[in-house]
Amino acid sequence: MKRFVTTRSFILVFTLLLGMIPVSATERPFASNGNGVAAFITDASGNVVGANLTLGGNGTHLGLFTGTGTIQFIPDANDPNIVIVPGEITYVASNGDRLPVIIENGRMDLRTGIATGDMVFQSGTGRFAGVSGSAAIVVEQNFATGAYTFTMVGNINY
Repeated sequence: MKRFVTTRSFILVFTLLLGMIPVSATERPFASNGNGVAAFITDASGNVVGANLTLGGNGTHLGLFTGTGTIQFIPDANDPNIVIVPGEITYVASNGDRLPVIIENGRMDLRTGIATGDMVFQSGTGRFAGVSGSAAIVVEQNFATGAYTFTMVGNINY
Protein backbone atom coordinates (compact mmCIF):
# COMPACT_ATOMS: atom_id res chain seq x y z
CA MET A 1 0.00 0.00 0.00
CA LYS A 2 2.79 2.41 0.93
CA ARG A 3 4.53 1.71 -2.38
CA PHE A 4 1.30 2.50 -4.27
CA VAL A 5 0.95 5.88 -2.47
CA THR A 6 4.61 6.73 -3.15
CA THR A 7 4.24 5.90 -6.85
CA ARG A 8 1.04 7.94 -7.06
CA SER A 9 2.70 10.90 -5.35
CA PHE A 10 5.66 10.70 -7.72
CA ILE A 11 3.34 10.67 -10.75
CA LEU A 12 1.40 13.66 -9.39
CA VAL A 13 4.57 15.70 -8.74
CA PHE A 14 6.00 14.76 -12.16
CA THR A 15 2.76 15.81 -13.89
CA LEU A 16 2.73 19.16 -12.06
CA LEU A 17 6.35 19.80 -13.00
CA LEU A 18 5.65 19.04 -16.66
CA GLY A 19 2.89 21.62 -16.59
CA MET A 20 5.41 24.26 -15.52
CA ILE A 21 7.70 23.76 -18.53
CA PRO A 22 7.17 26.72 -20.86
CA VAL A 23 5.83 25.92 -24.29
CA SER A 24 8.08 27.58 -26.85
CA ALA A 25 7.45 28.50 -30.44
CA THR A 26 8.78 26.19 -33.09
CA GLU A 27 10.58 27.53 -36.13
CA ARG A 28 9.02 26.20 -39.32
CA PRO A 29 9.74 26.81 -42.99
CA PHE A 30 7.35 29.25 -44.65
CA ALA A 31 6.60 29.75 -48.34
CA SER A 32 3.76 31.38 -50.22
CA ASN A 33 2.89 32.79 -53.59
CA GLY A 34 -0.02 34.65 -55.05
CA ASN A 35 -1.19 37.68 -56.93
CA GLY A 36 -3.07 40.87 -56.33
CA VAL A 37 -3.96 44.34 -57.49
CA ALA A 38 -2.45 47.62 -56.37
CA ALA A 39 -4.75 50.66 -56.39
CA PHE A 40 -2.23 53.49 -56.66
CA ILE A 41 -2.46 56.53 -54.37
CA THR A 42 -1.42 59.91 -55.81
CA ASP A 43 -0.64 63.22 -54.15
CA ALA A 44 -2.11 66.61 -55.19
CA SER A 45 0.50 66.88 -57.98
CA GLY A 46 -0.42 63.50 -59.44
CA ASN A 47 2.70 61.70 -58.21
CA VAL A 48 2.22 58.07 -57.12
CA VAL A 49 3.04 57.97 -53.40
CA GLY A 50 1.70 54.56 -52.43
CA ALA A 51 -0.89 51.87 -53.05
CA ASN A 52 -3.73 50.03 -51.38
CA LEU A 53 -3.30 46.29 -51.94
CA THR A 54 -5.69 43.39 -52.27
CA LEU A 55 -4.24 39.93 -52.72
CA GLY A 56 -4.78 36.21 -52.56
CA GLY A 57 -2.69 33.07 -52.77
CA ASN A 58 -1.60 29.87 -51.13
CA GLY A 59 1.00 29.41 -48.40
CA THR A 60 2.35 26.97 -45.90
CA HIS A 61 0.63 27.41 -42.51
CA LEU A 62 -1.94 29.70 -44.18
CA GLY A 63 -3.44 27.48 -46.86
CA LEU A 64 -5.56 29.52 -49.23
CA PHE A 65 -5.49 33.14 -48.05
CA THR A 66 -6.64 36.64 -48.87
CA GLY A 67 -5.17 39.89 -47.71
CA THR A 68 -5.14 43.65 -47.73
CA GLY A 69 -2.49 46.23 -47.07
CA THR A 70 -1.02 49.62 -47.73
CA ILE A 71 2.43 50.49 -49.02
CA GLN A 72 4.27 53.76 -49.59
CA PHE A 73 6.64 54.73 -52.40
CA ILE A 74 9.49 56.88 -51.08
CA PRO A 75 12.03 58.05 -53.69
CA ASP A 76 15.59 56.83 -53.13
CA ALA A 77 17.81 59.90 -52.83
CA ASN A 78 20.68 58.03 -54.52
CA ASP A 79 18.79 56.59 -57.51
CA PRO A 80 15.72 58.12 -59.19
CA ASN A 81 14.80 54.69 -60.62
CA ILE A 82 14.38 53.12 -57.16
CA VAL A 83 11.67 53.66 -54.55
CA ILE A 84 11.79 52.50 -50.95
CA VAL A 85 8.64 50.50 -50.13
CA PRO A 86 7.60 50.35 -46.46
CA GLY A 87 4.16 49.09 -45.59
CA GLU A 88 1.86 46.72 -43.75
CA ILE A 89 -0.16 43.76 -44.99
CA THR A 90 -2.51 41.39 -43.20
CA TYR A 91 -2.95 37.86 -44.53
CA VAL A 92 -6.20 36.09 -43.61
CA ALA A 93 -6.27 32.28 -43.67
CA SER A 94 -9.43 30.51 -44.82
CA ASN A 95 -10.39 29.82 -41.18
CA GLY A 96 -10.11 33.54 -40.31
CA ASP A 97 -6.74 33.48 -38.51
CA ARG A 98 -4.89 36.74 -39.23
CA LEU A 99 -1.15 37.06 -39.90
CA PRO A 100 -0.01 40.70 -40.06
CA VAL A 101 3.39 41.62 -41.50
CA ILE A 102 5.43 44.76 -41.91
CA ILE A 103 7.69 45.30 -44.90
CA GLU A 104 11.35 45.99 -44.12
CA ASN A 105 14.09 46.78 -46.64
CA GLY A 106 11.51 47.04 -49.42
CA ARG A 107 12.91 48.38 -52.70
CA MET A 108 11.31 48.57 -56.13
CA ASP A 109 13.02 49.22 -59.44
CA LEU A 110 10.73 51.50 -61.45
CA ARG A 111 12.32 50.37 -64.74
CA THR A 112 11.48 46.68 -64.25
CA GLY A 113 8.63 46.64 -61.71
CA ILE A 114 10.62 44.14 -59.60
CA ALA A 115 10.52 44.69 -55.84
CA THR A 116 12.30 42.83 -53.05
CA GLY A 117 12.16 43.07 -49.29
CA ASP A 118 11.56 41.25 -46.03
CA MET A 119 8.14 40.49 -44.59
CA VAL A 120 8.44 40.49 -40.79
CA PHE A 121 5.65 38.55 -39.10
CA GLN A 122 3.76 40.32 -36.31
CA SER A 123 1.55 38.77 -33.64
CA GLY A 124 -1.79 37.86 -35.16
CA THR A 125 -4.87 35.93 -34.17
CA GLY A 126 -5.65 32.24 -33.71
CA ARG A 127 -2.60 30.06 -34.32
CA PHE A 128 -0.64 33.19 -35.28
CA ALA A 129 -0.93 34.84 -31.84
CA GLY A 130 2.61 35.58 -30.66
CA VAL A 131 4.13 34.64 -34.03
CA SER A 132 7.61 35.79 -35.11
CA GLY A 133 9.92 35.25 -38.06
CA SER A 134 10.36 36.69 -41.52
CA ALA A 135 10.29 35.83 -45.20
CA ALA A 136 12.06 37.33 -48.20
CA ILE A 137 9.64 38.51 -50.86
CA VAL A 138 9.95 39.14 -54.59
CA VAL A 139 7.18 41.06 -56.35
CA GLU A 140 6.67 41.63 -60.07
CA GLN A 141 4.47 44.71 -60.59
CA ASN A 142 2.62 45.70 -63.78
CA PHE A 143 2.35 49.50 -63.52
CA ALA A 144 -0.18 49.78 -66.36
CA THR A 145 -2.81 47.49 -64.78
CA GLY A 146 -1.81 47.48 -61.09
CA ALA A 147 -1.65 43.67 -61.15
CA TYR A 148 1.27 41.95 -59.42
CA THR A 149 2.56 38.51 -58.49
CA PHE A 150 4.66 37.61 -55.46
CA THR A 151 6.66 34.80 -53.91
CA MET A 152 7.85 34.59 -50.27
CA VAL A 153 10.28 32.17 -48.60
CA GLY A 154 11.43 32.24 -44.98
CA ASN A 155 10.74 30.93 -41.49
CA ILE A 156 7.84 31.40 -39.12
CA ASN A 157 7.78 30.72 -35.38
CA TYR A 158 4.56 29.85 -33.57
